[in-house]
Amino acid sequence: MADKNHPRRGSLAYKPMTKANRLYPQIKPPENLEEGQIAGFAGYKAGMTRVLRIDDEQNSPTKGQEVADAVTVIECPPLNVYGVRAYETTTRGEAPFVDVIADNLDPDLDRKVKTPDNGNDAADQVNENLEDLSDIRLLVHTQPKRSGMGKKKPEVFEIPIGGDNVEDKWEQAQELLGTELTAADVFDDGQYVDAISVTKGKGFQGPVKRHGVKVLPRKTQKSARKAGNIGPWHPDHTSWKVPQPGRMGANQRTELNKRILNIGEDGDEVTPDGGFTNYGVVKDNYLIVKGSVPGPEKRLIMFRPATRNNGYPENPEITHIKK
Repeated sequence: MADKNHPRRGSLAYKPMTKANRLYPQIKPPENLEEGQIAGFAGYKAGMTRVLRIDDEQNSPTKGQEVADAVTVIECPPLNVYGVRAYETTTRGEAPFVDVIADNLDPDLDRKVKTPDNGNDAADQVNENLEDLSDIRLLVHTQPKRSGMGKKKPEVFEIPIGGDNVEDKWEQAQELLGTELTAADVFDDGQYVDAISVTKGKGFQGPVKRHGVKVLPRKTQKSARKAGNIGPWHPDHTSWKVPQPGRMGANQRTELNKRILNIGEDGDEVTPDGGFTNYGVVKDNYLIVKGSVPGPEKRLIMFRPATRNNGYPENPEITHIKK
């Protein structure tokens, strides 16, 4: 008699579902990044609302008509470029060579990292070894004190620059050193981006919520919210594919092709009466992104140019924002 066999029921999804190392990820540049293009930006998730806009999507049955979309509001205070990091190629791969730190540092930066008192002379080292360097990246920190969260400690991360010419990257980095980057400097209205974030942590959960297994019938022995069978007698060990209870959430996820509907400067245009729940009032620049993005309110969301996009339509026309 032939052995009974069927495809595995249920998805393994993102197993192993490891916890993220920190609450905000790094920005990895896409391969289609243009020469001199800044590889990303970051902002704080304020909440969701609804907008009315004129549909301009290609091949849409409602093109030219007014449609309603659920959107996410991201508050984006300018990023402060406080340093430039040069990389060199070693026998163990790419490694930091030296950091060039700006003179006019924000005092709140000391809450996160230890900064030099009087700057440094690392720029001369970069100029002397420019031919041996492999990459130049920007060191930036957020300015949460300018947002509506009431937070002071900034986040620090790197932002790559597009291109293969290290000399051009170094010239561009020197111009940006000590300045502020805004969302409008990196993205355009209507552009598609990838949203990178750490999802909401849900603690210890059972296999029904964690893996979506079926709830067993009423007369099942002992329990109903569990896996019906966790494996055979032989081999006498439990496979990692078996849905079991454990920690859920707080995973780094990337959602592709999220469209920016608007880049604004006045937070009053999107802040509802009383502010966003669990966030507050949007005080600075903001992004309106179509759809949802991973993570809870106040989570830092990273954006980069879309890796799988073939272009984007003209500027969206928003007719109404629900407040």
